[in-house]
Amino acid sequence: MYEMKMRVGLDDVGINGAMTCEAMLRAMVNCASFHTQDRVYDILEMAENHRGWFVVSWQVRIHKEPNLCDRLTVRTFPYEFSGFIGKRHFGIYSEDGETLVSANSLWTWMDIEKARPVRIPEEYKELFGIDEPPTEEWPGRKLAVPEDMKTNYGFKVEPMFLDTNGHMNNSYYVAAAEKCLGEDAVPKAFYVEYRKQAKSGDEVTVQSSSDNGTVTLCDSEGDIYSVVKFEC
Repeated sequence: MYEMKMRVGLDDVGINGAMTCEAMLRAMVNCASFHTQDRVYDILEMAENHRGWFVVSWQVRIHKEPNLCDRLTVRTFPYEFSGFIGKRHFGIYSEDGETLVSANSLWTWMDIEKARPVRIPEEYKELFGIDEPPTEEWPGRKLAVPEDMKTNYGFKVEPMFLDTNGHMNNSYYVAAAEKCLGEDAVPKAFYVEYRKQAKSGDEVTVQSSSDNGTVTLCDSEGDIYSVVKFEC
């Protein structure tokens, strides 16, 4: 188990003062990154050696929205390493210990230069520390895309969107999808499936279903970068 403390800032909330889905994801990714940095290896040095974690999917439940200026504890632990796949659980908790957000995630250990998965080093199990699997049940990670998808808007991937792996930071996919929600929408859960990496200069088309529950980010040929599903 690894944890970090944080406080919800102005750049973490929407117009209603509640923490956005993007900010929740960003907080959890930061916690996992600090866990890696503090226990296993230097992240920037590992990127220079063409290795890194790529997230495949997120399953996130929002039990109660964190709000502006709230003091939070973010906790994470990996519970399975198998071949090139890692599974990691997250929780965001109030100052009083109440569970506000829980999440399950799937990651792959990648050779960035060759763009292919590679086996996770055996010693990482001990360095990270493998905990017992969470008891919370989750749906399948594969997300279906409805037939009634319509284009909402498009954007170009700029260098400021990129992470250390050279592709669009995974929280920006959720930020782009979240823009399709109505102003009064209050997500109770969201799920993300990443299918293809968006890189600098790529043109991204954002489409949503008629009920705005499912959002896709696609390239100029219609191939899907990511699917995001909201439950409100």
